[in-house]
Amino acid sequence: MKSGRPLPGMLFHALHRAHHKEVQARMSAVGLDDLGAPPLLFLLRRRSEEGRAVSQRELADDLHISPATAAVSLKSLERGGYVEKHPDPEDQRCKRVTITPKGIRAVEQCFTIFNQVDELMFAGFSREEYRQLNQYHQRMLRNLWGPGHGLPDDLFDERMEQDPCSKN
Repeated sequence: MKSGRPLPGMLFHALHRAHHKEVQARMSAVGLDDLGAPPLLFLLRRRSEEGRAVSQRELADDLHISPATAAVSLKSLERGGYVEKHPDPEDQRCKRVTITPKGIRAVEQCFTIFNQVDELMFAGFSREEYRQLNQYHQRMLRNLWGPGHGLPDDLFDERMEQDPCSKN
């Protein structure tokens, strides 16, 4: 059953791999190759700005990852000095996670890198094409995750303010 065109899922996979490879190369070039989970740091920074320390479970739920995946990623980030865990004053069994100054600096570098890669990836797109593509991606995520699920509304606000098509 050969159609002569790639399946959308295969295109998404290829795009994801190409984006990931470019981001990782740039992160490695600035010494952030030990930073395995930028979205965790993005969310921790946002929660820190709100004056909140969050649990590992809250992070996992907000990012649609398993608690085990969150635990492994947080352990690595903690070893690297990007985050710290503290006992919850109301429940000593629970640990609250906060971002460190080193983590905040890493987030700033990540934003710069992600914006550079976005400019490369969206070269030749109009502002309207960029806006539509973002709407389509959000709709696809809602379709796959079901109603009531999605990325935290504020997770990527800062990045979305910067238009990678501004040079077009």
